[in-house]
Amino acid sequence: MAFHFGKKKQVEKVEVPPTQEADREVKEVVTVEKEKVNLSDPQARLQYVKRLHEGILEADKQCENIKFEYGQVTSYLKDIQILDQAPEEEKKTLKAAAFRIVDLTKERAELQKRKYKITNAQEKALERFEDKVGQDLPKLKEYEDYQIKIKNDLRQLSSEKALLIQDQSQIVRSQKQLKSIGKILTGILVAMGAMLLVLAMLFKVDITVPFVAAAAFAFVVAAIILNESRKNRIDMVITEKKRSRAIALSNRVKIKYVNNVNTVDYMCHKYQVRNGTELEFVYGEYLKAKREWERQKQSSVELQDNSRLLMQELARLGVKDTMIWCSQAEALVNPKEMVEVRHDLRVRRQKLREQVDYNTKIKEECLEEIEKIQDKKPEYAREIQQILGNHPVIDTFTDGGKEN
Repeated sequence: MAFHFGKKKQVEKVEVPPTQEADREVKEVVTVEKEKVNLSDPQARLQYVKRLHEGILEADKQCENIKFEYGQVTSYLKDIQILDQAPEEEKKTLKAAAFRIVDLTKERAELQKRKYKITNAQEKALERFEDKVGQDLPKLKEYEDYQIKIKNDLRQLSSEKALLIQDQSQIVRSQKQLKSIGKILTGILVAMGAMLLVLAMLFKVDITVPFVAAAAFAFVVAAIILNESRKNRIDMVITEKKRSRAIALSNRVKIKYVNNVNTVDYMCHKYQVRNGTELEFVYGEYLKAKREWERQKQSSVELQDNSRLLMQELARLGVKDTMIWCSQAEALVNPKEMVEVRHDLRVRRQKLREQVDYNTKIKEECLEEIEKIQDKKPEYAREIQQILGNHPVIDTFTDGGKEN
C-alpha cells in the first residue's frame, strides 16, 4: 500500500492560526495511492513485503512514543473531573487557597513592568513546561529542518514521476510511429512490386536487379523497425520499474512527512507559538523576564505557603499532579478559565489521538495487504512468516475513561 499526496487548488489567502495551517498542510498530502507490484517476481514481492513490514514497525513506534504524553494529558483531565466532583467544603478550602495564590500572583505581576514581547498564553505555557522547553526547543528546530528536507524530497520524487510518465508517453508515440512507417513502406513496396511485374509482362524487361534491390531495401527497413520496436519495449519495462521505485520511495517519505508535521503542530500548540524561531525568541524573553521577577519577589513566602496548602488539599482529594495547579490556580476560582484549561487538554489529547488513529490505519492497511498476499499462495505465506517472525502487535491504547 502507498500514499499519494495531491495538492489542492489555489484559493484566496486567509489568515488562519498556525495549528490550522498545519492541519490543512497534512490534509493536502494524505491521498492513498496503490503501489503496483508484480507479485510473481520474487525479488519485487520480497521488497514489497519488507516495505509493508517497515510501515508496521514505524506505525508501532509512533504509537508507543505517543503513549506517555497521552497518558499525562488524560491524567490532567481526570484531575479536573476529581475537582468537579469534590465536596463543597473541600471546594471552599481549595478556592480560598487558590484565591490567595491568584491575589499574590497579581500583586507580584503589578511590580513587574511588561518590557518583554510575550503573550499571557505563551507565559503560562512556558511556566507549565519550563523544565521541558530547553529540550523541546532544539527538537522543534530539528523537526522543522527535517520537514523542509522531506518536502524537498517529495518535490523531487514528484518531478521524477512526472518525467517518467512523459517518457512512457513518448515511447508509446514512438511505437505508433514505427507501426505507421511500417504500413506505409509495406504499401510502397507492394506497389513497386506490382509495377515491376507489369513492366516485365508488357515490355519483357528484366526486373531481377530492381526486384532484388527492393527486397534488400525492404529487409533493411524491416530490420531497423524491429530493432527500434525491441528497444522501445525494453525502455518501457525499465521506465515502469523506475516509476514503481519512485512511488515506493514517495510513499515512505509521505508517511514520515505526516508524522513529522503532526509532531511540529503539537509542539507549537503546546507552547502557543508558530515555529521554532518564535519559540526561541519567546523563551529568551521569558528568561529575561524571569530574572526580573526573581528580583521583585516580596510575597514569595506567603505564596509558597498557600501553594503548599493547595497541593496538600489536592493530594488529599486524589489529584495526581498537584503542582501544576499552582501555576493555573485561577482555573480553580474562575469557571471560564477552567473551561479554557479543559478545552486545551482536550485539543492536545485529540491531536495525539489523531496521530494514533493515523498510524493505526497505516498499520491496518499494511497488515491487510500482507494478508492478501498470504492468501494468494502458500509459498507467499511462508516467505512472509520468515520476514515478520514473531513481531509483537502493539494494541491501540484506550483513553482510560472519559472526562465529561
